[in-house]
Amino acid sequence: MNSQDQQLDELRTLILKSQSEDLSEAETIELNRLIHLPGGAEEAARLVDQLCAFTDIGSSNFLSLEEEQSGARQDSHHTAPPAFNTAAFPEPTTERSRPVVASRPNRPHAEAHSLNWTRAYWLVGLAASHLVIGSFAWSLARPSREVAPIAMQTAKVKPPQIVSMTACVWGHGGNSVPTLGKPIHQGEVLNLVEGVAELKTGDGTPNEALVRIEGPASIFIRDDGQLGLNHGTLTAKSLGFGSEQVSIITPIGLVSVDGQSYVGLVSLGDSHEVHLFSGRAFVRPLSTYGSSDVRLEEGDAVRLSTGTEMDSGVVLFEASMASFASARSNAFDPLSLDEKYVSAVLESSPDIYWRFEGLEGSYPQHVKNEGKLPDLHASVVGNPGWRQYRGNRVAELGLTDAASAFTTETLWPSKPLDNYTIEAWAKPQLYHHGEMICLVDPQERREGRHDQALLLETFAREWFYALKVLGPNRIRFNHRTPPSGVVLDGTNLVSEDPYQVRVWQHVVARKSGNELSLWIDGNLAAQQEDEAPLPANMKILIGQIYPTKNYRPYVGQIDEVAFYDRALTKQEIRKHIRASGRLVDFD
Repeated sequence: MNSQDQQLDELRTLILKSQSEDLSEAETIELNRLIHLPGGAEEAARLVDQLCAFTDIGSSNFLSLEEEQSGARQDSHHTAPPAFNTAAFPEPTTERSRPVVASRPNRPHAEAHSLNWTRAYWLVGLAASHLVIGSFAWSLARPSREVAPIAMQTAKVKPPQIVSMTACVWGHGGNSVPTLGKPIHQGEVLNLVEGVAELKTGDGTPNEALVRIEGPASIFIRDDGQLGLNHGTLTAKSLGFGSEQVSIITPIGLVSVDGQSYVGLVSLGDSHEVHLFSGRAFVRPLSTYGSSDVRLEEGDAVRLSTGTEMDSGVVLFEASMASFASARSNAFDPLSLDEKYVSAVLESSPDIYWRFEGLEGSYPQHVKNEGKLPDLHASVVGNPGWRQYRGNRVAELGLTDAASAFTTETLWPSKPLDNYTIEAWAKPQLYHHGEMICLVDPQERREGRHDQALLLETFAREWFYALKVLGPNRIRFNHRTPPSGVVLDGTNLVSEDPYQVRVWQHVVARKSGNELSLWIDGNLAAQQEDEAPLPANMKILIGQIYPTKNYRPYVGQIDEVAFYDRALTKQEIRKHIRASGRLVDFD
């Protein structure tokens, strides 16, 4: 007997053993593993079909292993067990024998025949619910089905719930707007427009997992409490033990993840990716992709595409966390600056230079200005966080629902400017619409709202308003004279490429005469003409758009913010970056 035959024989033995006793957790895990082997699903479905055919064996209610394995005592007469959960079994699409329970569940005299049920029928009910054989085995055995349904467990499934949310905006089209700690029930659809939401699924079971969804994304809750991905990006950490404990239905098919494994899924348009960061995973593509099953080992990734590009079809490549904001910690990509960088900035003679190395003064405390204008300190708004990178400390904003920002009591500039530069290091935590730096009219317009003269902000991937025309996932520099609260007023400069999440970027907004320009990491990202000067006497804000309203918060880290009353040259901008120890072109 070869290895495959031995494994299939073990599969049949475990199925049959369960009719007389409960399987241990190890045996249950082994049974699930064997079902997913080549030929395992077909063999399990075949045995279940045979067992469903056993009838009229009187009060003995027992068959030997030899009799059951040989398919003995099969009958053309089938008695339907009334208590059998037929919902777990999809209607078979092949011509093989099928359980009659699916067609005659309500025989009026079924109760009178209850004592004549075989233990084989009891086994089928157990197999369908406890051992995840029934419909799941048939689904795996039939590659023509679009998505393999998962059998319902008889035990009550604990619904998933949100355990954390960061800058989440929930969109229309879903039937639920989740809140922290509130269960999310079977069939609910969640549409996340912006932010990162973390869910716990299968709490206290072998299927337990932590799932992080990155907006925009849409998910739904399956009958078994696990997730389905309609579109978007998510990562999942399987916290249980055993083979294929966590499964996610995706537009490309079923993705199963072993216990103690970590996987990332991307489903955008016609392109779908599965990245395995640790452990093992199994991808069962839909028949439309024309691909066989794919087993992923740690570090592997697979892309399935139906587009017309050269890499359409199935492409294997190296897994990368770069596609997943939530896969990186806030400490990723440290910004370590020393006196060399500080000296390079001070040589350029900034009006304002905030280093965020510490707070001074009494309430409200402030970040000291190290530039030319001694009174322009950055006063604390709310409760910003801090992160230490070796000898450099940075401000961490927007990680809670409370305000976390900085503002000025003294206004800037003292006169209109035809030339100016604003410089900062920024590390957005996620794709979102957030205000890194604003200049706002100190005069309140209404209900805490103020007009803006300048915006330096991050965009999200998806918009409901007119800003959609400017492109998603970009950095926008907006110059407005006179100040205005209308979103598209003024001159808009939008970076050609998306910004990076959880990666430090050097950002410069500059006006030199009639020329406005946006620079990212020392490279020109956008350019427009506008002859209007920057208005005088504006309030500076970092981290939100209004001085007293926690609205449109910037979520991420920021450091080394400097304001100049002149236009820095390209050489000066690049000199600052090189002084930080980062690479930049030398032209």
